Amino acid sequence: MKKILFGSLFLIGFILTGCGDDSSADGGEVFQYGAQTYSDPKIMGQVVKQLVEDQTDHEVEITEDIQASPQIINALDQGEFDFATLFSGEVYNNHFDEDKIEFSTDPQKTIDQAQTLFDEKFNLNWYDSIGFNNQYSITVPEEFATTHDLQTISDLSEYASDMEVGADSAWKERENDGYRDFVDEYGYEFKNVRGMEISLMYEGIAGGDLDAITAYTVDPHILENNLVILEDDQNFFAPYDASIVARNELLENYPEVSDVLDSIVDSISTKEMTALIREVDINERSTAEVAEEFLKEKGMLE
Repeated sequence: MKKILFGSLFLIGFILTGCGDDSSADGGEVFQYGAQTYSDPKIMGQVVKQLVEDQTDHEVEITEDIQASPQIINALDQGEFDFATLFSGEVYNNHFDEDKIEFSTDPQKTIDQAQTLFDEKFNLNWYDSIGFNNQYSITVPEEFATTHDLQTISDLSEYASDMEVGADSAWKERENDGYRDFVDEYGYEFKNVRGMEISLMYEGIAGGDLDAITAYTVDPHILENNLVILEDDQNFFAPYDASIVARNELLENYPEVSDVLDSIVDSISTKEMTALIREVDINERSTAEVAEEFLKEKGMLE
């Protein structure tokens, strides 16, 4: 399971205004969105900002590059941020007493626990999934998948004994969803699993030295290298489904904002978010431009 490092201090080098401290140009409020260092929460910040500003009198300010999700949760709890994008697997990252949590690889059970526990402890509304996830996966070249009609990780069983697989080094030794437990769950072993850096994994599979690699599901290099994400049909890998999370106080006071956030549920698939991240990370376009283009294409923004 992915671990998120906790910072010893939440160092804020800016002034967070919090909900309702400023007025927008149209007489509404100025809300605060916090984004982690990676691109998908930053893109979602622009999605939230543009929809809220298009459909209400309010404005949204985005603070980027918060180092860890627990820092964002703390800022939400303190009212310094009003909303953010978080991932369902965060519920397993030491926010709650062990007797309240039951580790599960079932996506719905995980998000159900997140919704209940973050509401109880932090007074946060954890929306249903936006539609994309950012979790571990097994990927293979598109040509290989097409030739052998591969759709799920179980489909690899017939070919695994001849396959060279690249993985980050931690996966070979990790508990819960590491390679040893993977073998137990799926019932087969690969010919060889090489621990290596992510960039070398993509070089290896592009050059034909590797037959499959582990990857995170929204990594744009999956598309760049014509790879196919195989369905985790045994629900082995811990789920990290993305959701908008907002302070209940904001939603109670501004139901029109709640309506906007409701509209984001199930609006962006993993494939779509991967394409958006590619535009930002590889084609070096701004998150604002990419989000606006996407929302207009989806008919969500005039």
